[in-house]
Amino acid sequence: MNTALIYIGAIIALASIFFIYFRFSAWIKAHALEKNKEIFLLIQTLLGVVGVAIGMTVLVYGKIQASGVSVTLSDQLLSYLGLFAFVLFAGVMVVAFVTRYYKLEISDQYKKIAFWTVIAGILPLIFSFVIMMEGIDVLIDFPLSKGFEINGRVIVAFYALFIIGGAGIVYFIVAHQIHMEGYRKDYIENLFYVAFPAGALGARLWYVIGQWSTEFATRPFWHVFAMWEGGLAIQGGFIFGTLVGIWFIRKYRKDINLWHLLDITVPVILVAQGIGRWGNFFNQEVYGQITNPAQWWFLPNFIIQQMTIGGSMRVPLFLIESLTNIAGYFVIRYAIGLPFKKWLVKGDLACIYPIWYGLTRIIMEPMRDSAYIMNDMWSRSWSFVLVALGVAGIIALHLIDYSKKKKALSHATPKAV
Repeated sequence: MNTALIYIGAIIALASIFFIYFRFSAWIKAHALEKNKEIFLLIQTLLGVVGVAIGMTVLVYGKIQASGVSVTLSDQLLSYLGLFAFVLFAGVMVVAFVTRYYKLEISDQYKKIAFWTVIAGILPLIFSFVIMMEGIDVLIDFPLSKGFEINGRVIVAFYALFIIGGAGIVYFIVAHQIHMEGYRKDYIENLFYVAFPAGALGARLWYVIGQWSTEFATRPFWHVFAMWEGGLAIQGGFIFGTLVGIWFIRKYRKDINLWHLLDITVPVILVAQGIGRWGNFFNQEVYGQITNPAQWWFLPNFIIQQMTIGGSMRVPLFLIESLTNIAGYFVIRYAIGLPFKKWLVKGDLACIYPIWYGLTRIIMEPMRDSAYIMNDMWSRSWSFVLVALGVAGIIALHLIDYSKKKKALSHATPKAV
């Protein structure tokens, strides 16, 4: 019976996904139907999301019952409620997101509702995920797998998926903001295709250079290209990606101000970095010193379990840096970019990024386990350079802006006769 529930839950979830696809596709494409019919299609789509949540909950219920593992009633309730809420919030957010960006002839009012639905769903989504994990962690073997496996061999690494996922979210954020300013939706598509690979290559090269004598000199040369094993230095990714991006903008996007586009794109890199750090979580790398688990009582148990290495819990630097990076984007974009708009010049927000990230690395580098401190303090040294470059960039931009305004004022003021 329990095994049958697993299959029943899977069938319900898959059938609901197909139902969502057909109903939601009709909703997105509909622009000539009566308003009531369009709303009915949307309601059907949301009911499909509920169906997926129900199916996944039934599946997990069958899995828990069939596992033979002793799970308390409270943990089971946490699992079911958390999973149901997580799938529900995720589905509604996806529906709102796609509606916001791809629904034709939608009013500004509904666009705002869709946008704020996505924003409002972020915290409940995270909270429901934590609740779910608190319930089912008794069924999970720690340490977690580093990726999707076949016959015990990792075929697709989570490390790579988080990096690609972070880059994809950055693309959608930037593409949306550019589109809102009147540019076509695919305006930055080609820029993304050249800047992202350049950033990934630069991050890897930077790491290899910094770690050559201690990690790569005595290993087969092919390890230089083994990015799935971990080992990316964000400083190199920022420098290489930005330089290639600037070249592309200068050559192929001459109809937009370079510094304005950098103000939009560069701070969002922090979001990608914040998401990418979860790859370190699955790889059990870039952690801090040994710590007392009691000091981290507020963390979900699955994080504590995964950060328990060699019998001792390590400071979860991946989590601290992930939250710091994501917070950095909102600080730069909204806490600085909006209230201080009249005092900023084009390029300021882009220059604040290396300051924020450089300071983050300066503070966190000494907290790392010695195994993850790059040779000769390579990473920390370049973090100071990033801060200096950011400060110098802001000063230079304001001096240039002041000079231009002064020159324009002198030309506008009539000479005395």
